[in-house]
Amino acid sequence: MHKIPVFETVAHAYGFATGQFLRILGIVWAPLVVSIAVGLMAMPGFMGNRIPIDDVEAIQRNALHITPFVWVFSLFIRAMIGVGVTELALGKRAGTTFVYFSLAAPVWRLIGAWLLFVLAMIVIYFGILVLTVVISIAGAFAVKALALAKASEDFAFGIWIFICLALFFGALIYVMARLTFLIPPVVVNENKIDLARGWELTRGSFWRIFCIGFAIFVPLAVVQIAVVIAVYGAGFLHQFAGMMHAALMQHAAEEAMKQQMEAWSTAMRARSLQVWPVMAVFALVFETFAYGLLYGAAAFAYREVTPESVPPASGPQ
Repeated sequence: MHKIPVFETVAHAYGFATGQFLRILGIVWAPLVVSIAVGLMAMPGFMGNRIPIDDVEAIQRNALHITPFVWVFSLFIRAMIGVGVTELALGKRAGTTFVYFSLAAPVWRLIGAWLLFVLAMIVIYFGILVLTVVISIAGAFAVKALALAKASEDFAFGIWIFICLALFFGALIYVMARLTFLIPPVVVNENKIDLARGWELTRGSFWRIFCIGFAIFVPLAVVQIAVVIAVYGAGFLHQFAGMMHAALMQHAAEEAMKQQMEAWSTAMRARSLQVWPVMAVFALVFETFAYGLLYGAAAFAYREVTPESVPPASGPQ
């Protein structure tokens, strides 16, 4: 079986995201504008939302009411964009798209694949958790049987717990990476929901997927953090870091920390009302490029491991 090439996949992803930016923008702008608008309407003090920005309890109650709707709505928006950009990356969408909004069968299949993944991960999570607990207990008994000195025994227990936690989270990351990476191209090109297909195609490529993800997500995170600091100001970050340090070191009473956090959150919401036009434009540009990277990488990797099933994408990539 073909392996996923790391450097070629990363290069293609960035080439696709930049070279086809306007075509990707034509696909994502309408769904993203609707999504951004819904997010803004949920913001206290914005447009028809009359909740005071300093009324924490009312904000929390409102969040509980709208969170299910926002989650379902976001699922449809993300699936819609995922299908459109993947079709473009696979060469299955010709010409330029000016407005894209679809609830066709591939969108429903992608939603179904994501929901199936969530259900599978719930089962896998508990399975790995039980296995980790069993291994942890067995290791604890083994350490106890060594009859070490108190200090050495405590050190051995600490090392063993660290190893078990590393194995637990490592196993989860391994399964998630192999199950999710090729979901969009499999759904779009093969017209089916099949998590096992993605698992089969990524055999022997976990570390390759990890490196690709690192090369994509780290630069995106750096850019996002830099823009947030530039727009909101470094003072908010320093204040938050100070509160977290005080909480960890227990330098402040719980009630005082709560009041400081509420004051910080209120100030952040007030600043958000001032800068929302800038952040909305940034979100549109940033997410367009991010979707190009993510789905461009998945589509290219899929073509590399299934060269017989997908024709080369047309146009500059």
